[in-house]
Formats: sequence, structure tokens, C-alpha cells
Amino acid sequence: MKTIQNSASGLFIVAVGILSAISILGIWDFFSKDVIAKSFQTLGLLAVVAIVVIIAGRFVGVGSDPNLIIAPNPIFKTIRRATLGILIVSAVLLAFLGVCAIWDIITDKEALYKSLSSLGILAFSAFIIVITCLEREDSPLLKRGGRTSAGMIFSIILFAYLIFVLVGAF
Repeated sequence: MKTIQNSASGLFIVAVGILSAISILGIWDFFSKDVIAKSFQTLGLLAVVAIVVIIAGRFVGVGSDPNLIIAPNPIFKTIRRATLGILIVSAVLLAFLGVCAIWDIITDKEALYKSLSSLGILAFSAFIIVITCLEREDSPLLKRGGRTSAGMIFSIILFAYLIFVLVGAF
């Protein structure tokens, strides 16, 4: 069962990466606006599906041997660390561009909006991948009784998606 879940998570991470790249290229006019809208909607839908699968996956194998310990696949830890770096860098750059926009340092508004949108998509995608990797690593952060619940993570992803959709509408 773990092999199937690991494979599905790996495919999900690849799909998020591809859709994010398509969305960013669409922002910079390599694709039509229809392609970017559909890619971003698909990315949001995949995020919701991932949360549902993460929550449902906790109930699979409930009756299995509690003494059986299965080590998590180490590739997810590697992916999480790299993606966490991308998330941090994109968040810092978003803050920097936000300050530049507030102080009117960047005068080309179109380039500013495209940059902000690209970094927003990158940060959102990185966040989704980090959460997926944490789930595959069986992180205590995502377990019941931890400081963060799956419902809270779902709410954060939904809120972030709505923000990016609203920002993309401008």
C-alpha cells in the first residue's frame, strides 16, 4: 500500500511542477491566457484532491499491526528540503517586490504584476509539495494531536488559492 501511495504522491509532485511551469510561462505570454487560467485551476483542484487523499489515507490500514514500522521513502525528505528552499526564496522575493511596489521603485507595473504572480504561483506550488512530502514522511506535524491539523492545512491552501485567483484576476 505504501508503494502505491508513494508513487501517487510522486506523480502528484511532478504534476504540480509541470502545471506551475505552464502557469508561470503563461503569465509571461508564452501561452494564451486560457492555458494559464486552466493550469492554475487544475493546480488548485489537485491541491484539494491531495488534501482529501492525505486525510483518507490515514484511515487505510487502520486494523494493521501497530508494531509494524515502515520507514518512509527518503526521496520525499530530499524533495521537501529542496522545495522548502524554493518556498523561502520565493517568499523573500515576494516581500522584496512588495516593498518595491509600495515605494514605487519599479515603474513598469506589467512586469511587476507578472513577477508577483510568478512568485506567488511558485510559492503556492512549493507549499503544496512540502505538505505532500511531510505527509509521505509521516511527519508528526500533520498527525492528529499535533499543533497543526489537516483541516487547518486545507484551510490555508484554500485561502492561498483564493488569494492567487483574486490577484490573477487583476
